[in-house]
Amino acid sequence: MLRILTHCSSILVHPSENQTHSTISVPIPGEILNTYWQNDTCSPFTSSIASCDLGNRVLYSINVTGPDDVRAGVEFARRKNIRLVIRNTGIDYLGQSTGYGALALWTNNLKSTKMIHNYSSTYHTGPAMRLGSGITAGEAYQAVQVTGHRLVTAECGLTGVAGGYVQAGGQSQLVTAYGLAADQVLEWEVVTLDGRHLIATPDHHADLYWALAGGGGGTYAVVLSVTFRVFPEGPVAGGAMTVTSKNSTALFKAIELFFHQAPSFVNDTHDNIQLFVTNDSLAILNIVMPDQNTTSSVDNLLAGFLPELDKLGLLYNLTKTVYPSYLNSFISFYGPLPYGTLCPTFPIIGSRLVPRTVVQDPQANHDLIDLYRNITSDGTWWIGCSILNVDDRPGSSRPPHPPNSVLPAWRNAIAYCNPQTHTPYPFTDPAQARALRRKLIEDIFPRLEAATPGGGNLNEIDPTYKGDWKEVFYGENYERLLEIKHKYDSASVLYGLFAVGSDEFRIDGEGRLCSV
Repeated sequence: MLRILTHCSSILVHPSENQTHSTISVPIPGEILNTYWQNDTCSPFTSSIASCDLGNRVLYSINVTGPDDVRAGVEFARRKNIRLVIRNTGIDYLGQSTGYGALALWTNNLKSTKMIHNYSSTYHTGPAMRLGSGITAGEAYQAVQVTGHRLVTAECGLTGVAGGYVQAGGQSQLVTAYGLAADQVLEWEVVTLDGRHLIATPDHHADLYWALAGGGGGTYAVVLSVTFRVFPEGPVAGGAMTVTSKNSTALFKAIELFFHQAPSFVNDTHDNIQLFVTNDSLAILNIVMPDQNTTSSVDNLLAGFLPELDKLGLLYNLTKTVYPSYLNSFISFYGPLPYGTLCPTFPIIGSRLVPRTVVQDPQANHDLIDLYRNITSDGTWWIGCSILNVDDRPGSSRPPHPPNSVLPAWRNAIAYCNPQTHTPYPFTDPAQARALRRKLIEDIFPRLEAATPGGGNLNEIDPTYKGDWKEVFYGENYERLLEIKHKYDSASVLYGLFAVGSDEFRIDGEGRLCSV
């Protein structure tokens, strides 16, 4: 209790930091990132003498140290007829790792790392790293640094690498170079819901391997560790640029031109660009160019865009740097390790994958950027984007990967873009938070879906989303994923919002999980 009170005091002293779960580095077994799932009556901002109950937080947690703990937890949940969830860090917008009255299998302390210098399989011969399910992205970066390698993993250092992040695809600044995080998986060490301790690979238990690599977290089995292929470390050229203007017409014309040129930034390159669009700026947070060792690489990348800014009379500030390694580049933009500065600060968020065909079509591209202009106009919302290429067709510049269940729309995307709240989260005004969610889901999102047909990132969507989640997050893979779900979890022990098979259940008025 003293530790929790200390956290509350810190939050109240520094409210501008939005310091809640994501900025408290002490692991708390039952805590959850998204304030939607946190009971408002227990907020540090309400009276200390007001009533408080757990709400959607789990009632019980098992500190998982190995297969026997998982087996015991599954058996306990079955015997007592209580909900079971898998929880690591709790960085989870959808609340799949929490639940009213539930038992959590807490994997946060599975902290093993093992470097495998000469891994050999059908799809990879070379270095690999086995990471326990409790390893965070920040810890993973530190582990591969020691061996002189780089790993495709998250920008938020607190994100659990082996959990919902990779199991829903896994975005990174390195995806254009190597593919999504799910594309890097060589082995899944799991405990199935019937108690079997398995290693799932493309050659053994291939259906389970396929489902775990993209089909959503907390759904098919309990993951204890994941083996990833890793890549030699080397130099990275990078840059950042800001274009700020009160001339909205000129600014958004520049943004339109930038998106139209986006395929040239990532075709036949290893590059990634992350940016924000606001009502008065195009803020390119970072340009990451793996294995480039001159600042002229940045100049060449932007050679077709910078003259357009001059023509529009827009001023810009461009900085360029060469880093000795990807790790140095990452720390420069998102460090320091192990947690970094990019971890969520509770925006209300959605996600859309922008098809390549949209930005290539002048009218469709114009309509999309005009929509971004409308969404951001009053300063409440901004659009965060990652310009990327994870096309895996033969001849792509990325290494081949085993078949997996990554949403096919990722392969046709030129970017994924998230509308999110720019203003601070209204911790003291739940009604305002609800109004913002309604604005996102009932107004902004339908228009974005019309402008960007295809899909979205399962890991970055508001839980009040009302669209066709099966098509948006799983696409043509859904029916096969459902078959695998029923095979490995025949009793439907695992449930999560928008998870495969979740429509076979409903949450009643008291928060209980009931079969339909």
